Amino acid sequence: MTTLDTATIRRNTADILRQRGWIKDDYLADLGNPGRCSLCLVEAIGQAAGLPPLALSLGSRPRVQEANPNLSDQFAAADDTIDELATALGRKPSNVQPSRDWLMDWNDEDGRIFDDVLAALEAGEATQ
Repeated sequence: MTTLDTATIRRNTADILRQRGWIKDDYLADLGNPGRCSLCLVEAIGQAAGLPPLALSLGSRPRVQEANPNLSDQFAAADDTIDELATALGRKPSNVQPSRDWLMDWNDEDGRIFDDVLAALEAGEATQ
């Protein structure tokens, strides 16, 4: 299996969001079409890492891992990307809120726009 690095996942996430659209206040715009609808930043990271739709949503991870234990590399890559992005956006190491939850809150903030999300994803490109 190809190793998934955070730079690749960030690029793939930006591509997915450009193609399918970005949303706030939910993971997916259409649960009936989870592989084709608009999605939030965290869900897009999961799908860019090769995880099935909603694998990173609250409570889904244990079920997904039990059903497919071969996804451990994808979960690790998604977690690394989420941690890296949340830190770059200002999450402090002392914050007790998990990086995934912090990044979902960042995605959903009032005034947040799609350009902010793309800028955050692409910020790492300049240093890579």
